[in-house]
Amino acid sequence: METLESELTCPICLELFEDPLLLPCAHSLCFNCAHRILVSHCATNESVESITAFQCPTCRHVITLSQRGLDGLKRNVTLQNIIDRFQKASVSGPNSPSETRRERAFDANAMTSAEKVLCQFCDQDPAQDAVKTCVTCEVSYCDECLKATHPNKKPFTGHRLIEPIPDSHIRGLLCLEHEDEKQNLESNLTNLIKRNTELETLLAKLIQTCQHVELECSALFP
Repeated sequence: METLESELTCPICLELFEDPLLLPCAHSLCFNCAHRILVSHCATNESVESITAFQCPTCRHVITLSQRGLDGLKRNVTLQNIIDRFQKASVSGPNSPSETRRERAFDANAMTSAEKVLCQFCDQDPAQDAVKTCVTCEVSYCDECLKATHPNKKPFTGHRLIEPIPDSHIRGLLCLEHEDEKQNLESNLTNLIKRNTELETLLAKLIQTCQHVELECSALFP
């Protein structure tokens, strides 16, 4: 996941791309980072709109701006979608990709008899002892609340009920169950990034071809 994250990192702010622009050279840049580059090129009392070109921070290719400025550059929508999916997969805490499967494994034997789990649905004070934890709801119930909230009919018959466990263990249990799903998602994201890079290169060639055609037309029809 660390290698994947480096592919999604802006070369200026060193954070995940935010509102990325697709440059003609096929590299990407955060919109705000590109704006800061233009601001750094401004002389005293000079507006950002007066800057008509800047260099790509990755390859130093000169990016020529139209009258629309940065708004004239294409947004890298595919890259933004990949980042959104990556952020959903990279959750801090027990779901952190830096932790190993063994560190995230749920160990029911780690609970001691002193760790009493109380019903989280009770109106009573103090709450009654829980008899079951619903993994689907992520809530622990006493016998009375369980009967009230989980009648023997769909969709509640599909809920997974286990022996009572604290909240701190539920997340680790869910993380372990979804490990294969997370690995598949990482693989899919890697493939998406590879495909996005290929598309960016192709688009850059198309842009250069269009610019060449425009120059030839201008020469033929001055």
